[in-house]
Amino acid sequence: MKAHRYYYTTRDLLLMAALAALGGISSTYINFIGDFFQSFLGFAGTTQWAAGLHVLWLVLAVGLTKKTGAGTLTGILKGGVELFSGNTHGLLILLVDLVAGIVVDLGVLPFRKRDHWTIYALTGGLAAASNVLVFQLFAAIPADILTMGLIGLIALVAFVSGMIFAGMLGSGLLATLRRSGLVKDQQVQPLGRKARWIVIVSAILLAGGLFGYLKIARAGAGVTITGAVSSPYQFTPAGSNIEETVVSSAADGMTQSYQGYPLAEILADADPEEKADLVLLQAADGYAFFISFEELGDNPAIVLQAQGKGNSQVFNVAGPQSKKAWVNGVVEIRLIQSSPLDIVIRGDHYLFIPSEWIESMDSTYLDLGDGPAKFQGVPLASLLDKMAPGLTAGAVLAVNTEGDQLSLPLEEIREDEGMRIFVDLGQDQVGYALAHLEGEVYLTELESVIVP
Repeated sequence: MKAHRYYYTTRDLLLMAALAALGGISSTYINFIGDFFQSFLGFAGTTQWAAGLHVLWLVLAVGLTKKTGAGTLTGILKGGVELFSGNTHGLLILLVDLVAGIVVDLGVLPFRKRDHWTIYALTGGLAAASNVLVFQLFAAIPADILTMGLIGLIALVAFVSGMIFAGMLGSGLLATLRRSGLVKDQQVQPLGRKARWIVIVSAILLAGGLFGYLKIARAGAGVTITGAVSSPYQFTPAGSNIEETVVSSAADGMTQSYQGYPLAEILADADPEEKADLVLLQAADGYAFFISFEELGDNPAIVLQAQGKGNSQVFNVAGPQSKKAWVNGVVEIRLIQSSPLDIVIRGDHYLFIPSEWIESMDSTYLDLGDGPAKFQGVPLASLLDKMAPGLTAGAVLAVNTEGDQLSLPLEEIREDEGMRIFVDLGQDQVGYALAHLEGEVYLTELESVIVP
């Protein structure tokens, strides 16, 4: 009896999983470098110099396995790694990596029996440039900032980056690995029925994903203003008397100009309650970040940008001091009245007010009882150091509203910046949780933190 052979061997699957993990993690750090260059140069699109580095892993997957569909599967896995490692693009990163993987597979498919650097270079260039198209279609890059000519230039930069970093570098790495004997050269496999199904299923997933994303991101053609306001409403440019204005903001010595509707005026029409002090910016893909109401008053450059017309309009927030608060695909803006967290250190009372610590916060996915969601948190060690510098060794006691307590050594908290106080933004009030940046939740409904 002939043994059943699978199209992908265990070696293939392990290779694709390893490359996806390496690619997903490295892309996070590459994005940090790209953001630095973007803030330094002062305009969007400068991150595309590194686009090829994101695609390199997909090219290696196809080159090492010599099997159709390897690029697509690796792209899906890589997108998942990036999503759960905190990529700020949210679900859109899955589409970006899926499209890149499909392009790599299709680019190599006609030349499967040949192994030349030019094939990898052209394929890598096209796959890297595809992210510009995806972001332009679904992340709503403001048309007033990027003209079509500039979009083409950015796509060209991404294409060149893909040729160099994904194609030529990928081809060189494959040749080096084969010469060294670390990997064996695989025979080209015939495109069987299973491979065809992989392509078909991937195309269906891509079409469904694009349709679903469009339906979510572009539903309503407006932004809901809600929370601690007397007159909640849905803002639309056509239904508002607020005029679009051109503003300028300076960052890292560079000044950039853009246009949009002043966010302060939009919120003023909802008649905010006097004690509202936080503004939550909620995107369609689940990403959220908040800014202080005080910053909104001090920074007139914070605007709501609109792109598209009618039901296809997408809204982005631009201008906040923190780049994390430049949120794309905004569907809801919620005003919240925060209640400070009581922190008692050796008998002295201090207040943790979230709006004063926004620049020190990072976000991660936590499950506080209502399913996984993204929350922002500040290191507990930073809070204690700011409120009581030079605090000696001891214990830190966390207490919640139900009387549950958790005691932690101060030394452990100082050594681990992942131990954080996270802000739980409800519909119109704020709660707190003690959790770790890696996702472990220690105590919810936090009421006070005590250092005896």
